[in-house]
Amino acid sequence: MNVQDAMTNKVVSVKPETTVGEIAALLVNHRISAVPVVSEDNRIIGIVSQTDRGHRSETGTERKRKWWLAIFDDAEVQAREYLKSHGLRAGDVMTRHVITVTPTMGLSEVAETLDTHHIRQVPVVDDGKLVGMISRADLVRKLAEASITASAARPQNGQLQKAVWAAIKSQPWLNSAILSTSVLDGAVEIYGAVNSDAERQALRVLIENVPGVRRVENRVGILPRSAA
Repeated sequence: MNVQDAMTNKVVSVKPETTVGEIAALLVNHRISAVPVVSEDNRIIGIVSQTDRGHRSETGTERKRKWWLAIFDDAEVQAREYLKSHGLRAGDVMTRHVITVTPTMGLSEVAETLDTHHIRQVPVVDDGKLVGMISRADLVRKLAEASITASAARPQNGQLQKAVWAAIKSQPWLNSAILSTSVLDGAVEIYGAVNSDAERQALRVLIENVPGVRRVENRVGILPRSAA
């Protein structure tokens, strides 16, 4: 599953000359946290987020540095902050370095990108042009859809038993010789022993992730340290 399977195609975007008041209304009315700024040929040139709108002179929330810190500030930095808090158009207040993803990127990479940069959503670009947006909410929606699909296509007991054992044997930290399972209508019971509680919990998660598993009864014990 990749970005084009989960992204929002109808994107709310603005032009560099869009006013900050209009941008604020778009963010509120569409319940979004950011809008991309695009050129006439739909190429992304910046983005305006709630963070960019969070420090404004109109609301008295612009950044106010202590005078002794301001002495050491670079003049260019101070000018940029003034532009952010007093600028009247998107072109003035937008963040010009925009993190983007492509339509063919995997969803795991998108999740990593959002976490790394501490952002809620990211523009999707194809050959430099804006084609969509993907957010944390989109990832959660695809997760829900995948769970529903997996439940609807639950395999037979024998097939599920084979899939569970294939998962167990794929992990080098598990000793399958002292484990056994029972499968019935998507419910899996695990018996045997492992070396630690971490292994016990990881084994449960491993089986929960096997497509078709509905419930896991973990009856696995923990070996004494001497036996381990």
